Amino acid sequence: MKVLNKTIVTITFLMTLLFGNSIYAKDLKVVTSIKPLHSLAARVMGEHGELELLVNGGVTPHIFRMKPSDFKKVVNADVLFYISPRFETFLKTTSLVDRPSLNTIAFADQEGIKLYPYRDSKVWFAEEGEDHHGHDHSAMDLHIWLDPSNTRRIVTIIEETLSELDPMNSNSYGRNAKLLIKELYEQEELIRELLRPLRDSAMIVYHDAFQYYERAYSLRSMGAIELSPDKPPSVKHISALKKIAEERNVTCVLAIPGTHPKIAMTVMGDTKAGYGVVDHLGQYLEAGPQSYMQLMFEITQRIVDCQEKEEALMFGAN
Repeated sequence: MKVLNKTIVTITFLMTLLFGNSIYAKDLKVVTSIKPLHSLAARVMGEHGELELLVNGGVTPHIFRMKPSDFKKVVNADVLFYISPRFETFLKTTSLVDRPSLNTIAFADQEGIKLYPYRDSKVWFAEEGEDHHGHDHSAMDLHIWLDPSNTRRIVTIIEETLSELDPMNSNSYGRNAKLLIKELYEQEELIRELLRPLRDSAMIVYHDAFQYYERAYSLRSMGAIELSPDKPPSVKHISALKKIAEERNVTCVLAIPGTHPKIAMTVMGDTKAGYGVVDHLGQYLEAGPQSYMQLMFEITQRIVDCQEKEEALMFGAN
């Protein structure tokens, strides 16, 4: 028996030398909720494991409904990466996230993630020294992936989670995460320079989805047209925004896919403000490892174009 055990140990040692640690590596099954997270996870995972996406196509997490195939993805997964139960509300209707075998990572609840309350007054411009915000600090804005510092923290959390579950591939996850973080720093600096001329410009947004991006890149918006996804803005509210657009020289009204330009045109009135549609979720981008970088560049391009600058920026992501 001792000879047999010694032989097994020797064979195992030789196989490790020949094939590396792959014989012990776990083939992780990872599921992400939205495309920005899917892209970041794809970069960190590299060639290891299997990665699935829940919210695909032109739908948003607010209207997404899980199909049997989506349930199967989660049931078979080792890890589920998502923003928050308050963002991916479709997950609250299931008991899948409570399964002991599933590691669920809600990024908005993780240490080191920057969170801001919603600017729920929807006309948040105020003169210096005044406070017209009226925020409900219990309602947090969950568009956290639009802040580059949050994105780098998300990458680190993905790397740490995967390395803990699959330690034999931890070196690969670490290398991939380090390279991605370097690229994210470089992209942040490039976008910062591209947007620097717009810091004194003012925008009105259709839906308050860009607070993290605005704060990160020192942009200004005056208010939001949409009070809630299922509630049309009142005449009084539109009149207030129209007055702001005229008095504060608003240069851009920024919409999201699916919104109607007619209301935006009313707000713009006789001003020279531009109108742009920004896909903040990357709904219409092809899911993949490069889509997050492409998303941030496209948001920047649309904002610059919307400001009606004489020289539009021409760039993209590979």
